[in-house]
This record gives sequence, C-alpha cells and structure tokens, in this order.
Amino acid sequence: MRRMAIALFVVVTVACLAGCGGGSGASDTSDAIALLMASTQAMSELSGYRMSGTVTLSSGDDAGGQSQPVSMEITADIQNADGEMRQHMFVTIGGYEVEAYIIGGIYYQNVPGQGWQKSSVGAYQAQGINLGLVGADQMELMAQMARDARVADDSDETVTISIHLDQEYFHASIDIYRDYIEEANEQMPEEWLAMVEEINDFQADMNISLRKADDLFQSMDMSYTMSGLTQVGTVSSSMQVDFFDYDKDIVVELPPEAAQAQEVVLSQ
Repeated sequence: MRRMAIALFVVVTVACLAGCGGGSGASDTSDAIALLMASTQAMSELSGYRMSGTVTLSSGDDAGGQSQPVSMEITADIQNADGEMRQHMFVTIGGYEVEAYIIGGIYYQNVPGQGWQKSSVGAYQAQGINLGLVGADQMELMAQMARDARVADDSDETVTISIHLDQEYFHASIDIYRDYIEEANEQMPEEWLAMVEEINDFQADMNISLRKADDLFQSMDMSYTMSGLTQVGTVSSSMQVDFFDYDKDIVVELPPEAAQAQEVVLSQ
C-alpha cells in the first residue's frame, strides 16, 4: 500500500518539468498564466536542452510517524524533433541507477538484473516512477487551475512565476493520466483508483525562475502534500531542478538493445 501511494504521488509530482519566460513587477493571475504559457511555448521551440535535479518523497501517519524519505537524483537530455519530445534519463536512488528513454509514446527502462523493458507512457505514468517532462496538456491544466499565481522580479536577468494548486487540479490531473491509460487500451489497477478516492486534501506550490532575455526556464522548485490515504496518512514531496544547454546539439536515439525490450503491460 505504501509503495503504491508513493507511486501515485510521483505521478502528480515529478511530471512537472517543462518550460516558460520573462516579465516585471508583481502581477495578477492572468499575467502570470499568460507568461507561463508563452514560456512553455518558448521551451518547446528549442531543438533540445538538458535538466538535472533532486526529488525527495516521504510518507507518514497523521499521528506523527514518518517513513524514511526517499531521495532521487535525475538527469535528462531532451530533444524536440518532428513535434515530439524525446527523452533520455538517468535516475539514481541510493546506489541504484536506472536508464530510461521516452520515444514515440513508449517508455523504455533498463532494469538492473532484468534488462530492457518497455511499456506505454500511460502505463508508466500510472504505476510508477514518472520522471519525464510534463506535456503541453499538463502545463495548460496547471495554468487553467492555478490559484494565486504571481510574477515577481528577481533581478535584471530573471523573474519568478509562483503558482498554488489545490484539490481541483489533483483530480483533473488524474483524469489526464486516465486518458493516457485508455489510449493505450489498458486499465488502471483498482487499488490505484481506490487511493485516488481516499485523498481528501491536496496542496502544491511551484516556483519557476525564467530568463528575461529569451523566455526560457532556468530552474523550478515544487512542493506537494496530500492526505487521507489509509495506512499512510500524509504524503509529501519536494523537487528542485535546473535547465541548461539550450539549443545544444542533443540527439536522443534508442539503442539497438532497447529496441528489443520485453513489453510490460500495466498490472491489474
């Protein structure tokens, strides 16, 4: 139950790595949202970029008990090619490293001791460690459902967009992943769906630092909490990621051994 709860939380936490851009002075929600969407577009128009960051996950009961936090180091190359975001990632949890690709709507993962496996991106997002970048639909959803969105000057070079998201965003985000699963002709596990219904409070805060000169993401930090999960209580996460190497000669291609990966279907 605890493992499934963490997996569910990762779905709505780590998938929030995308792109944005500049502005000045304190601003209202509409200005912040317009800037967020413009910056997302600017990132999508790059030929590619890199990112690196850290995600920390923890869970504990409401009486104060707390599980040992899980920390993950993430690095990724992203190539925008032919209307597709292609990703090559390395995720390290302790001494355990996983290499992965997302290409053509398929998630490929090199599992230590088992070799290459593949699944639909929807199945991957619904059941486990989702460490890809958010799609345009997810970023648009954040913009639509942002609470108390603001833009503030940091310096002559950067501004920060701050966004608060709540329970309404959480349920709408889950609907997106449900659509991903249905498009892959699969179904979410019943246990996973039951946990979604249990969550009675969800709160998230996101701060995105943007370069004024070119409307590109420079860094992002995000924190989430959700509560109500039976046997788990409150689950929390924090994430910090940096973006760099804009428009470098980044090429993401699937290695031959990964192309022969064993297919894994979403468990029922």
